[in-house]
Order: sequence, then C-alpha cells, then structure tokens
Amino acid sequence: MSSIPVPQTAKRPRTGPSSISAPSAAAGPSRLREPGTRAASASRVGGLASSMGASTRSATAAAAASTTAASRRAGATVPRAPMGNATNRTVTSARTVVSAKPGLTGAGKPVSSVRRTVSSASSANGIDVEPSRMDAMESRLSSMQELFDLERQKTEEKWNKERTERLAQEEKVRQLEEDLLEQRKLASSRQEEIKRRRTLADDELLQLNAKHAREKRMLEEELDRERQTVSALKSTLSQQSTSHLTMESTNSALRAQVTVLQTEVEQLKAKIASMEGDVQAAKEYSLHLETELREAESLRRKLHNEVQELRGNIRVFARVRPTTQNDANNGAEALATIRFPNEREATQIEILAAGESATGTVTMKNHLFTFDRIFQPSATQADVFEEIAHLTQSVLDGYNTSIFAYGQTGSGKTHTLEGAPTSITSADPSSDDGAGLIPRAVQMLWSTAESLKDKGWKYDFEGQMLEIYLDNINDLLGKAEVDKGKHEIKHDKGRTTVSDTVVVPLETPAEVFKLLEKAKRRRQVAATLMNERSSRSHSVFMLRVRGTNATTMEACDAVLSLVDLAGSERLANSGSGADPVRLKEAQSINKSLSSLSDVISALGQNKGANHVPYRNSTLTWLLKNSLGGNSKTLMLLALSPMAAHLNESLCSLRFATKVNSTTIGTAKAVKTITA
Repeated sequence: MSSIPVPQTAKRPRTGPSSISAPSAAAGPSRLREPGTRAASASRVGGLASSMGASTRSATAAAAASTTAASRRAGATVPRAPMGNATNRTVTSARTVVSAKPGLTGAGKPVSSVRRTVSSASSANGIDVEPSRMDAMESRLSSMQELFDLERQKTEEKWNKERTERLAQEEKVRQLEEDLLEQRKLASSRQEEIKRRRTLADDELLQLNAKHAREKRMLEEELDRERQTVSALKSTLSQQSTSHLTMESTNSALRAQVTVLQTEVEQLKAKIASMEGDVQAAKEYSLHLETELREAESLRRKLHNEVQELRGNIRVFARVRPTTQNDANNGAEALATIRFPNEREATQIEILAAGESATGTVTMKNHLFTFDRIFQPSATQADVFEEIAHLTQSVLDGYNTSIFAYGQTGSGKTHTLEGAPTSITSADPSSDDGAGLIPRAVQMLWSTAESLKDKGWKYDFEGQMLEIYLDNINDLLGKAEVDKGKHEIKHDKGRTTVSDTVVVPLETPAEVFKLLEKAKRRRQVAATLMNERSSRSHSVFMLRVRGTNATTMEACDAVLSLVDLAGSERLANSGSGADPVRLKEAQSINKSLSSLSDVISALGQNKGANHVPYRNSTLTWLLKNSLGGNSKTLMLLALSPMAAHLNESLCSLRFATKVNSTTIGTAKAVKTITA
C-alpha cells in the first residue's frame, strides 16, 4: 500500500512532431473505423487499473470509469464489472476527472479540483487516501489522457492520408478512362484509313496487272528483235574471225613496240631524275644568286648615291630652247650669239654680248659660264631626262630629291617639265618625244618599283600639288576653285609638310597624270607681253614614296619635288607696270626669286654660323629642305636663244652660277629597320 507501481504506458517516449504528418486540409473526417486500435488503448487502461491493487479500489474504479468513458467516445466496447453502490459513486466521480484534458478536469477545472473530488469520494466510502497517492494517480491520469490524445491524432492523420490516396487513385482512374476513350477513337479512325487504303491498293493492283500485261507484250516483241540481232551478230562474227587473226598479228607487233617504248620510258625517267637533280641544283644556285643580287642592289644604291654626291648635292643644268613661231609673232627674230666651246663634255656655254667700257666705248664681250650639263637647242626631251634619270632613281633609294626650273617667261620651263599638252596623258611617255620630265620620271619610278619586287621591295605613292601665288599657298587639289584657307609649312627631321592640303594615294602613273591635269587647269595664268599664257605663280608637285623590304627588314621614305618657278623677267620687259594686278604679281614673283638668291648666297658662304633667310618668302621656306637640307637638288635653267632676251638670259646665267657654287651638307637616305 505504501508504493503504487507506475504503468509502463506512462513511460513511453512521445512521438516527435517529425513523425506525425499534419492532416490534409482538404480531407474531411474518415468513414473508416479502427476498433483494434481503440481496444488496445482500453486494454492498456485495464492493466493500469489492475496494478493499483485491491487497496485502491475506489481509485481503480475511477480509472476504469474514465477508461470506459473514453472507450465509449471512441466507439469501443469495454466489459463492465459488477460494482456496489459505493463503487458506483466513486467511478462516477472518477469519470468527471477523466473526461477533462491533461491537466484539467470537467469543464476546464484544475487538477486540484480532481483531488478534492477524489478526496470527497474517499471520505464518503470511508477510505482514507494519502496525498502522495493522489498525486501519483493524477499523474497517471494525465499520462493516460496524453496517450489517448496521441492515438487519436495518429488515427486521424492516417485516415486523412488514406483519403488523399483514394482521391488520387480515383483521379488516375478517371484519366485512364479518358485516355482509353481517345485511343478507341484513334483506333476507329485508323481502321477507316486502312479500309480506304485497301480499296486504293486493289485499284492499284488492277492497274499494275494491266501494265504488266502491256510490258510483257513489249518484252516479247523485244525478245524477238534481239533474237534477230543475235542471228545477225553470229553471221558478222564469222566474218570478223579473219579480221581477228589479222588484229592478233598486229597486236603482237604493238606489244613488241610497247616493250621498246617501255625501255625508252625507263631511260627517260632516269634522265628526268637526273634533270630534277640539276633543277634542284639550279634552284639552290638561283637562291644564291638572288642573295647576291640583293647584296649587289644594296651596293648599287650605295655607289649610285656616292656618284651623285661626287657630282654635287646641288647640280645645275642649262638648256637653250629652239626658236618658235611665237618669237616671230613678237617681232624677236634675231638670234643671240651663243656658243658651246666643248660640245663633247657639254659643260660650258659662251654668250657674246655688247658691253660698255669705263670710257663709254661699246665693245663686244664674251661671257663664259660652266655648269654640270649644257643642252643645246637640238637636244630632245629624252636627252634631258637621261641626265636626270639617275637623280630620280635616288628617290626609290630613300633620298629626298628636288628639281626646280628657273628662267624668264617663255624660256621653256613648263615645256621641259610637262612637255607637250597631249604628252601628259600619254599611256607610255617614254615613246612620246614630246613628253616632259614629270611624266617620264613618274613612269620610270613605277617601272623601277615593279622590277624591284623580285628583290623584296614594295612601294606606295602619294601626291599633292601646291601653288604659291602672291606669296600665299593654294591647294590645287582642293574642293574649292579658289583656295582661301591658311596653310602652315612645317619642317620636321628633313620632312616638309603643309597643313590642310589634299594628299592623294596613287596606284598607277595614269592617276598621276590626271592629278597634274586637274592642277594645271586651276593654276593662275594670264597674258603678258613675253608669253601669251604665262604662269603667274610657282607650282610645286610633291610625290612621296614609301618602300618596305620584308626580306631585309628595311624601309625608306622620300619625296620627289618638281618645282616650276614663275618667270624671272624684269618689269620693263614683261609690260606689267600698266596693270596694277599684273604689277603686284610681278613684284611678288621677283621678291620671292630675290629671296631665293639671298638664301643661296648665304648657303654658298658655307659657314654654319651665318643666318639663312628662309622665312623671307613662302617659296624659300617651302624649299628649305630642298636647298639647305640633306636632299639632292637639281636646278634646270631655261634660256631663250633670241637676242631680244639676251639681258634676261645673262641675269639667269649669273644666278645659276651662284647656285652652282653653293655647297650644302651631304644627302642622307631616310631609312629605318622594320621590326
């Protein structure tokens, strides 16, 4: 009686939340019942009551009563034991305790009220129950209530899960029924299609039978024809047997001939193998020669430019033009006395002119001038170009080269540079006797550049055409008819550039000739007393040449400048004094030529400390690198053979002599080593 054993069901571990799945929200109460589960719960409650012993009959009766009440609520049947009046009253009181939730009794009453109820029941029956036993009973009752609730929750979750599965199975069955109905429809349509095809097949079979009958008749007819052909072939075969014997004899002869030819082929193969060896040796020798050729080309460039340097970095050529119809129209028919003392060397020119002594006596005086080359009136354009061709070659070698024509109006400067009006558009200037230096030089540059491709050189050309009119630069290739822009001349490391001018890439000589023709039409020209269409400005044609050699990893960059200077005659001879515009043009021309004379005089002193007045005119500033730089320069002096122009010719000769005595620095090639 002192100790009451605790039932094992009270010590069972509770199932965690993870082992109990929440019931589905959509699932309603289950229609299934599980009596076995509730019966098991009732049996556990019965075991608890029996363990309490006989001394606690009233409490056992109360527990049994609560178990009976719980079983009744769950729908299970629990056998009843006969009880007395006192026992019934106790059980009734215990039912009140069990009907509450864990920790509560009745309609939310606390456990203490249960204790009072049990105490009162015990007092009524004359049973004295200790408080500790009451607490134990209360804890057991609470554990039992928790077990009941847990079993109820598990049962409801299981019922909900089964209902959800049942609904899913019903949905699956419905879907299968729909699929079956669709398959039946497809089978029906396929069956109809098969029937239709069977009908078509029967029709096609009939057609094939008819076609087969026709083909059979045709084949029988063809067989008859073939039999006739075979008969004819047999007769032909008998006729060809004799020919066959003849062909066999011929075949034997041909076989013998083939044997001889095969022997010859073998000999030729051996000869070809020997020749291939010779070709390989020739290739190796050719490669060796190409290497030597490149070395020889480099040596040629060096020696060629050394020869040009020995001749002088500023060279002067003089050319006396022949008489023209224009001379007779101007009333200047008398020829001046011009002699060429040494025609073989052609380096001297002598002019007989009247001179006045200190006493005022007029006497004839000989004026002898010596230059690098003198061309008589009989000299052709080809003769002149032959002398300057070596100088033009230096452009491809990387040397800046400048050629400018100097002389009075009508002396033949433009004709020497450009040639006849139609020669500049000639397809082959070398075959045109009237072609000038510019078209010939352009043609030679392109031809030489093409021949140097075998040595690994590739050249690119660019051109621009400028005009100096009234000491201002006009771009003759610009878009506007009259160039009003301000152009700035810049010198950087031997290279002269003019800002805001058009530079045109050139692919062929024909493009150069089109460029020159366009520039020629836009030059400022006007009529003077000495020439019907005299240029009143200086024109400068600049051809830039860039070359690269992928074999030797060399590169060069040079410019060929061809300058056609304006007429150098005095105002009295040109007749420009009466026209203010022509007077201004003549003054500007003479000023620029005077500045050119001053620059050459300063360079002729050959003293580095002296100031060279390049900036005195736009012409001298543009030609700075052509005169005092490291370029090669040629001055071509044009002379008139007429006696009326003798004084102007003497002035030009004296100016040319001053240029010829000028010494500048050694020309240097503009070359780089490419990476």
